[in-house]
Amino acid sequence: MSRTMLENRRARLLCGTAMVVAGFALCAPSVAQTSQGAIESVVVTGSRIPVSSAFDAPTPVSIIGQEDIKMSGTLNVENILNQSPQFTGATNGSPSSNTQQANGNSGAAYANLRNLNSGSNTPRTLVLVNGRRWTINGTSLATDLNTIPAALIQRTEIVTGGSSAVYGSDAIAGVINFVMKQDFTGAEVDSQVNFDSYTATPEYSFDVTVGSNFDHDRGNVAVSMDYLNRGGIRQSQVSYAKYPLNESCVTAASWMRDGPGTANGASAANCAASGGRMGFTQGGSTSSPAGQFNAIFTGTDATLASLKAAAGIGTGSFTFDGTTARPVNNPTDLYNLTSQNYMQIPQERWMINSFAHYDIAPWITAYAEMHFSNNTVSVQLTPSNLGGQSILVNTNNPYLSPAMDAVLVRLDQLETGTTNIVEGSKTYTTTPGDGLAILQMNRRFVELGNRTDDDNRVAWRFAGGFRGDIGNLSDNFLKDLSYDVYYDYARTIDTNWLSGVGARSAIQDAILSQNGQAPVCDIFGPNMSAACVKKVGITDQYTTKAEQAGAVGSLSGTAFDAPAGPVQFNLGLEWRFDAAQYIPDQYLATGEPTGFNYSYPTKGNTSVKEVFGELRAPVIKDVTLIKSLTVNGAFRNSSYSLSGVGSVWTYSAGADWKVVDDIAFRGQFQHAIRAPNVGELYGGSALNFQSNTIDPCGGQYTGAHTAALQALCVATGVPAGNVWTNVVQDASKLVGYTSGGNPNLAQEASDTITFGTVLTPRFVPGLQASVDFYSIDIKGAIGVFGGSANAVLNNCYLSGNTSAANQNCTVINRDASGVITAPYYINLGNVNATFLKTEGVDVGAAYMFDPGFALIGTDSTITVTSNWTIATEFKSVGTTGITTGCLGRFGGTCLEPSPNWKGVSNINWHDGPLTLNLRWRFIGATTDDRNGLQGIPLAAMTNPVIPIYNYFDLSGSYDINENLTATAGVNNLFELEPPTPAKTSYGNTWPATYDAFGRTIFINLTARTN
Repeated sequence: MSRTMLENRRARLLCGTAMVVAGFALCAPSVAQTSQGAIESVVVTGSRIPVSSAFDAPTPVSIIGQEDIKMSGTLNVENILNQSPQFTGATNGSPSSNTQQANGNSGAAYANLRNLNSGSNTPRTLVLVNGRRWTINGTSLATDLNTIPAALIQRTEIVTGGSSAVYGSDAIAGVINFVMKQDFTGAEVDSQVNFDSYTATPEYSFDVTVGSNFDHDRGNVAVSMDYLNRGGIRQSQVSYAKYPLNESCVTAASWMRDGPGTANGASAANCAASGGRMGFTQGGSTSSPAGQFNAIFTGTDATLASLKAAAGIGTGSFTFDGTTARPVNNPTDLYNLTSQNYMQIPQERWMINSFAHYDIAPWITAYAEMHFSNNTVSVQLTPSNLGGQSILVNTNNPYLSPAMDAVLVRLDQLETGTTNIVEGSKTYTTTPGDGLAILQMNRRFVELGNRTDDDNRVAWRFAGGFRGDIGNLSDNFLKDLSYDVYYDYARTIDTNWLSGVGARSAIQDAILSQNGQAPVCDIFGPNMSAACVKKVGITDQYTTKAEQAGAVGSLSGTAFDAPAGPVQFNLGLEWRFDAAQYIPDQYLATGEPTGFNYSYPTKGNTSVKEVFGELRAPVIKDVTLIKSLTVNGAFRNSSYSLSGVGSVWTYSAGADWKVVDDIAFRGQFQHAIRAPNVGELYGGSALNFQSNTIDPCGGQYTGAHTAALQALCVATGVPAGNVWTNVVQDASKLVGYTSGGNPNLAQEASDTITFGTVLTPRFVPGLQASVDFYSIDIKGAIGVFGGSANAVLNNCYLSGNTSAANQNCTVINRDASGVITAPYYINLGNVNATFLKTEGVDVGAAYMFDPGFALIGTDSTITVTSNWTIATEFKSVGTTGITTGCLGRFGGTCLEPSPNWKGVSNINWHDGPLTLNLRWRFIGATTDDRNGLQGIPLAAMTNPVIPIYNYFDLSGSYDINENLTATAGVNNLFELEPPTPAKTSYGNTWPATYDAFGRTIFINLTARTN
């Protein structure tokens, strides 16, 4: 192995002596992974000042190399990022994100560095390509990782925390910089197929890259074309997701880890005493094709009870067999929500990228980058429904029996005053004795077909400019000067077509008699006619447009030569303009669709003018215990067009101390900001639903049923008789919340501290190790009030509060039955009120050695790398000062699992044309957050602890000749099934964190010209 390559690998390692002294073993974590080729005088992410190696960068830089990507079988880059220890799976940014997000965010993939992206697409991680901003998407202006061409990536550099002084807004959690292949010549064809062991669903990719030098090698142009096609996988195709599972006490003999057992009737609190075990029963939705209905009357009335008995519907919910009414029999009458839902959404992507440069003169090089992508994903969900919705029904409905009509007449008589019912764009009024009765309806409109959201996202980007070296202005000052001036522009148009939808007001109109005629729709039983479907069915469309323009000019060089070495600087100016527009059709903007969330239009823009600078100055050199000591600093002043932000400063300062050639220390402080984006500022009100949200006043709450809690539930609008019943919330009722923009938002501000040590001992050639501490504090974090719907409910009812006037309680709205349902939701506006903190240690080591033998070639090398993150704190403090600690937890409040330990290790053997790689992925244990945040005992929950997961992946490549390479691999070698805790994000598991489809296999063939 050459010294150049050893130095290159050493330069990409970040961290420390402590773990090595304790015993290098393969448990020492967090080293940058390997990339190819030497790094000489390059700009390493985290600074604009060129350095000789990544070791000299002011902040720790982790690197995922081209070979790492190739040997993992990754076709979409979010997969390998999610597996890296610094990242957490993005709940709404993965191939399993089969959800339609109001305000235009479906179908995209996002990076969630340090779990600071709120589990979704809040852009606290800045994504760059070749050090410049890339495409943007939606009103959040986040980068969709689906637009990153994996086949062109040379290496991926990751910097933790606070790089706003260098790169501007959004670098709160850190920066991901995808460095693309440069100066490509010849032609390369790369084809790959991936498939899983559960369903054998294929994923294909085909890439063609051609490039050439021209004009006596003064210029180079390269063009790459990419096609990807990923098949869809339905939940019904994987065993653990075939049925929706409800948390229940089941008989010990019937208990299954990931399937339904037999309920024994005991509550969660009394489960163990009854001889049962907390497990699952088969769940589903009370919104069934036959409909489930409730007579809305919260008092007692003997006449009504007698009429119900005569109609054969009992005292609770009722449904229909054909036209005959009867009491609901759950779980028999529950509807399977998973049968048609995608577990992996299908995707088709076309992409063209071009990179070119030309040396006009010795001091000026022109360059350009162009990108086009067309990305289509298809969300598919079970048919739409109206769940827990109040409707008006004629008391002489011709589709009901006389006995049922008599029940409706009595309900009409028992009404008090005037009641308004809101359905989509219309408001309906009923008064006692007007011939209209109120029913609560849960109905699945299977006659409309499956809900689909076909999302087509088209993105364009251009960047072009001039760079060059302009030499020295004098022999002593301003030497080795270079400049870079460029303009970039990106635009994305995202269009969604929604089908399988009914209009709420049209359904209400069609249920009622019009002009004395029989209602068009018979909703009592699975009896909707073709005429009814035609009357109520609609299709929807919305479009989101986003654009970003920017211009940057910078000058770098040596300010002067100090005794310890050259003092280097970078100065520059930057201008950026962002704009976004969300355009829903008239149905979405008025809340009409069933099964898809309403959202109002959004339109706005922001701009900023910035001046920035960096300095790197050697202070001491070649004295006892100081081989070199270098200090660095950066600043940026940003003047925003936003009144809530204005002019803000970001800055950083740090030092690098190389004790001897074997050991060095580094530390950095960074103050960063994130300005609010268009969606946060100007977003129209939008409705979304948060899974796993438990209403403490409903039937799904398994905590203590105290008198104080009951009193608070009644005070906040729940009738006393409905508290802790399925009327308020059963297993199928999701809690909805509305959110919208706030034009007065200020910026988020973060302080990041990193310090660590790097060890490269000469007495163990090829060994490098590192330990780096990180701490990120974010003040005034932008988010919905309280942090989430689940947190607001907890803060109102479970934090010791007893007053309905508490701010968390006042944003909770309920209908007359106490249900959080249309149009009564939790209203969560955007605020600058949350404090976020995360800290931990990145630990890593790598060892490269010659085993002394070769099986195929003339030489061989073995490289062992191990990269880990040991998190020590992850918490948030909400608007009311309540601290929520989510480290080591998952669930309705904390969302995606956040383990204390996460790591990736590789053993890589190069033997001539053969390369073999064994990868170990480690995910630490996590616990259901209801245990720590609500005090619910572990024994009263189902699968409350997700154990340690150890995944092993095996891959290899072989150079058949100098023009042809075959690569193949198996991920999740031992086919571990994902966990199935009671609280999950989708499909009874957490598919963005754990392998959802068992063993996956990939085969790749790469052909190239010389």
